[in-house]
Amino acid sequence: MKRVFLFVLSCALAATLYSQDNVKEHYTVSGGVLGAVNFSQFRIPNGNGFTVDYGFRPGWAAGLYVNLPVASMFSIEPQLIYSVQNYRLRTTSATSPLLMNDGKIKFVSVPLFLKFNAGNSIAITAGPQLDFITKVEDESPSFAAKSDFNKTTFSLFGGLEVFPHGPVTIFGRYVHGLSSMDERTGETPTGIVYKNQNIQAGLKIRLFGKKKEAYQATTSLLDTDGDGIYDDVDKCPTTPGVAKYNGCPVPDSDGDGINDDEDKCPNQAGLAKYQGCPIPDSDHDGVNDEEDKCPNVAGLAKYQGCPAPDRDNDGINDDEDKCPDIAGTAANNGCPEVPAEVNKLFASTASQVTFNANSSKLSSSANASLNQVAKALREHPEVKVKLQGHADNSENNSQEISEARAAAAKSYLVSKGISEDRITVEGQGSTMPVGDNGTAAGRMKNRRVEIVVNY
Repeated sequence: MKRVFLFVLSCALAATLYSQDNVKEHYTVSGGVLGAVNFSQFRIPNGNGFTVDYGFRPGWAAGLYVNLPVASMFSIEPQLIYSVQNYRLRTTSATSPLLMNDGKIKFVSVPLFLKFNAGNSIAITAGPQLDFITKVEDESPSFAAKSDFNKTTFSLFGGLEVFPHGPVTIFGRYVHGLSSMDERTGETPTGIVYKNQNIQAGLKIRLFGKKKEAYQATTSLLDTDGDGIYDDVDKCPTTPGVAKYNGCPVPDSDGDGINDDEDKCPNQAGLAKYQGCPIPDSDHDGVNDEEDKCPNVAGLAKYQGCPAPDRDNDGINDDEDKCPDIAGTAANNGCPEVPAEVNKLFASTASQVTFNANSSKLSSSANASLNQVAKALREHPEVKVKLQGHADNSENNSQEISEARAAAAKSYLVSKGISEDRITVEGQGSTMPVGDNGTAAGRMKNRRVEIVVNY
């Protein structure tokens, strides 16, 4: 414990030396909230011949503070803190019940900080503290009750704060209990003395308060910033500037690091290499020239500023061309015209690729018709087709059977050497009849597969 005080004393001395002529700022009353972690234990200054050793255990604290400046380097800061402190017994040779083995005590504490501002970034703190016990929770209830504890105890503390005037302050302190924690009289056969000991570290968040405006007497001949413009007419008396801007620096309206006098685009952030303007976009395609591989031709970001390519040179870019490697026409979405005889063949297939009711099995006549389709597809490898299956309205699960019929026709074409990716299938159920469902002949016409060109 002596080492802790020596450490705090050394920090105080070093900070005092550092603080000479460093605290020139004055602050208003300020305040806020705080939160911290505790590491607490019972300190046993007198074990009465017994070995009793407690270890530090973590807990937490939260509270409020108000800082009252007395001088530029000194302030008083009362706080109100609620804390939960945990205790753990490590070893004991005592045979009689201790005040507490393992458990926690909840306090409401009122520390009074006497704060020495050793520079603008460090403060040394010390002062008294009153602690009021609100609840005791022992993990071995037979050993302690709230009535066994001194309800009010007294401590002294010392510590440091980092950035004591900032919106967020880091702090740490050591709390040294002076009062006995044991309220029992005539019931303590061990004669052991218990005093509290706590190390606390945390953050303070300022909610109100600020730095005071410094007062400095001026005369018509005073020029604080040495810019040649007297303070009584200088709108920025502590920052060198120019007369054109009433003693203030040349502004940088767009915040790009290039002052407005040298910035050709003063209201638009840019780069020095473009005299303060943004990187240009010569072709106005939204891709700046430094990233645009076609800076004078409007294009797309996905093609690094160049237009979408047209591999087959048919005038339809690849993004819109369904046959990007075969020249075609816009009417066919970039695919070539299908010969009339092929279209005629496809149109006649529906009357030949028909099925028995509730069946998707291809007949021999359907196979013969599909052989002609396969031959045409081999002769025209650029053509893709869609097979549409249909059903009559008397069939069970007409949607499923129509899909199965289209799939059967596809499987047959694939078996004849046609690539699967050239064929798509869909079922239309009984929604598109071509014959009268009231007659057997009409229903036969409706149980069919149609072939359409699929661009």
